[in-house]
Amino acid sequence: MRAEVIVSPAEFGCHDLTGKTAVVIDVFRFTTTVLTALEAGVERFYPVAEIEDAWALKKSHPNYLLAGERQSLKIEGFDFGNSPLEHYGKCHSGGALVCSTTNGTRAIHGARGSQEIVLACLRSAKAVARYVREQGRDVVFLPAGLRGTFSLEDTWCAGLLLSYLQPRELGDGAKTAQLIFEGIPRNELRASAHGQRLQSLALHDDLEFCLDLNTSSGVIVWDQESGWGALER
Repeated sequence: MRAEVIVSPAEFGCHDLTGKTAVVIDVFRFTTTVLTALEAGVERFYPVAEIEDAWALKKSHPNYLLAGERQSLKIEGFDFGNSPLEHYGKCHSGGALVCSTTNGTRAIHGARGSQEIVLACLRSAKAVARYVREQGRDVVFLPAGLRGTFSLEDTWCAGLLLSYLQPRELGDGAKTAQLIFEGIPRNELRASAHGQRLQSLALHDDLEFCLDLNTSSGVIVWDQESGWGALER
């Protein structure tokens, strides 16, 4: 297995993803939130880049629920923001979630063209690594970043996944993620740019929840043809 990490969202279009497993990571908070919502009973989710796209889907399908944020704040009129704690401990009776976030939903669409697209976060890291290893393909990690730039926590998570996978070959981005993971303790991710943003909004509980490690066995797979994602069964 060969592994690469695309350390900046601006470079998503510069890599050939054909035949590879793409792993999208948005620790603070999209991939963590979607995992929590699905584990709480939401059946599936549909990521869109723009708020207008979410409203258009809602107009055609009034039963769809809308979730998302801009600048870490809930979008006005949406059913949910982008907090995993809106779903943790809840029991949703199915339903479809249409999501639009600043970073994560765009990163998912940036993974188009790969053989399979998987979502990962710190809470599901070991489960995702196990799943990726079972598929046996080369893997490319896509940290969602922060408004189109590098993000420490997402790249650190990619390095964590690499430590579980132990791939035969590493690209330069993967080597960088590995060094970041080995050199920076997890608790220092609170001081990342995105971590500081959450703290400035008093979202301390969200931050701590997202930093929990390997508490979930859930693996999310997104089908790029239908546009829907769900837990792998």
